[in-house]
Amino acid sequence: MTINLSFVSEVADTAELRALMVDFFKGIVELFEAAGGAGLSAQDLADGAIAHLDEILPPNGRLAMAHDASGRLIGCGAFRVIRPDAVEMKRMFVKPEAQGQGLGRRLFEMRIAEAKAMGCRAIYADTAKGNTRMLNMYERFGFQYISRYPENANPPELDPYLVYLEYQFPGT
Repeated sequence: MTINLSFVSEVADTAELRALMVDFFKGIVELFEAAGGAGLSAQDLADGAIAHLDEILPPNGRLAMAHDASGRLIGCGAFRVIRPDAVEMKRMFVKPEAQGQGLGRRLFEMRIAEAKAMGCRAIYADTAKGNTRMLNMYERFGFQYISRYPENANPPELDPYLVYLEYQFPGT
């Protein structure tokens, strides 16, 4: 499968990205509920993500988008700058039909390389408890489990359902 993978400075089709975000958040809501949480809506979360695109577009962050050969959006991954020397990974998702080809790993590596190129010393992340795929990816890349970091935007009442991680670039 031919995949065009690049960072974007704007989103040409917000409806297409919103649909991808609904799929992403459906999985997150399932994990959240399995961990004992309740009351989240994938549609509302996707609407919030679209309303705050400025947080993951330059200069405030980066959004990598993956399109197949026909131009259809099949995946994305983002980060937002939380300090001059740190970013927070956000919203990595690959459509099921595009999984198993290394696209998730490529999105992950691409964002790490970009954070390093920007001079970051650390990368932070959170994910739902039970999100085994993402937790395995974070562990493979050397992320360490930590307590909640101050710049995390989730409400503190979600803490029982989330895992927090940190990656320190070597030599920092």
